[in-house]
Amino acid sequence: MRTWILAVSLILVSLAHAGDSVDSVLDRLAKVDRFAFGGTGFAGVTSKGETDYRLILSRPSAEADCEKLFAVGNPQGKSYALVGIRALDPSRFKKVSGPLRDSTEEVVTQSGCIIYHESLGVVLRRITAGDYAVVSR
Repeated sequence: MRTWILAVSLILVSLAHAGDSVDSVLDRLAKVDRFAFGGTGFAGVTSKGETDYRLILSRPSAEADCEKLFAVGNPQGKSYALVGIRALDPSRFKKVSGPLRDSTEEVVTQSGCIIYHESLGVVLRRITAGDYAVVSR
């Protein structure tokens, strides 16, 4: 009986921990400090935001997660969400991005070693043009 209780407890703890890690990725991306794809910094490393974006896009819940990120994310997080929505549902992307075309909300972006402060409208034009990496599911 003790073995059974221990086994069930371990399974429940594992499931709870797995749920936390999924939420932590989304939470991190919602508060990310820079929107960047490709190599960043002097070493040309993949940004934490891009890494988290790729994790979210690889999950079965990617569409719902991108929608949630779009709703709760800062401007950088919203930008990652828009890249994901464009990849997963182009018609939905047109609908949610339309009102943002002229947005002056500031997005902190990074390309290589250079950090920029750009309007969401400018970033959205590049997302629409397909300038950012898209991971297939």
